[in-house]
Amino acid sequence: MFKYIWNEHKKLILIITIFAICSIAIALGIYAQITNTKISQTQEEIQEKNYTELKNNFKFLFNNSVVRASTAKTNLSDDDIIELAYDITEKDSGKYDFNLKIPMFKLETKTTKKINKEINDTFVKKIISIVQQNKVNTIFSVDYAVFINDSILSMAIRSTLKEGSIAQRTIIQTYNYDLENDKLLNIYDILSYKGLDTSNVQDKINAEIKSISEQKSNIESQGYNVYKRNPSDQMYLLENADTFFLDNNSNLYFVYSYGNTNNTSEMDLVIF
Repeated sequence: MFKYIWNEHKKLILIITIFAICSIAIALGIYAQITNTKISQTQEEIQEKNYTELKNNFKFLFNNSVVRASTAKTNLSDDDIIELAYDITEKDSGKYDFNLKIPMFKLETKTTKKINKEINDTFVKKIISIVQQNKVNTIFSVDYAVFINDSILSMAIRSTLKEGSIAQRTIIQTYNYDLENDKLLNIYDILSYKGLDTSNVQDKINAEIKSISEQKSNIESQGYNVYKRNPSDQMYLLENADTFFLDNNSNLYFVYSYGNTNNTSEMDLVIF
């Protein structure tokens, strides 16, 4: 019976079989493509979520301690490197309210002495000025974060300053110090350490700042006051980067803290 059917309908059976095989192959191909797309989308979603979490958790990095990565390479203890030079919690009603934790290098070298002088000039002298000269109530806080990756020590100092009715400022100051060679590292040194391509990094910075600028413009168009960004500003060029650091997971933070030069707490982060 089967032989008869085969002889009589051989061509039709072959066509149906080939069609079925092709249909299955196409279906499998479509399924694989959809699955790969879903996997790709999932990976992108995870990366985006992690990136957002890094930005949201930025403020929690400043816990006034030294955190070593598993790669940290130094025989010195934390206390041999960094000390809490000023720990001040003091309030004089109507004059000032201080919450200050100011670090300095205990390790004394030509380079660290220079860093300590800058920290002193920025933060300690401000304390003295507030106590001696300010005529308005001032709220001043300082905290810091220190991370060690291999022989690279990254220090980030954050301060908030509110003087009378003037808008509050947030100031971020960073240092990236080579413990082994006693020198400050520039952004190109850090990019080399991370193995990052300078063109790709610059492109990402440009794209993020442009996106943020557009978002702010949309908010402004709705009648709200915003701190305007200028994506063409020279401050966003890698060669002018001066506020950046590595955390203990080797995440590289570019910090654009506009309060460093203006009365604002606005800042942008671009992380690699």
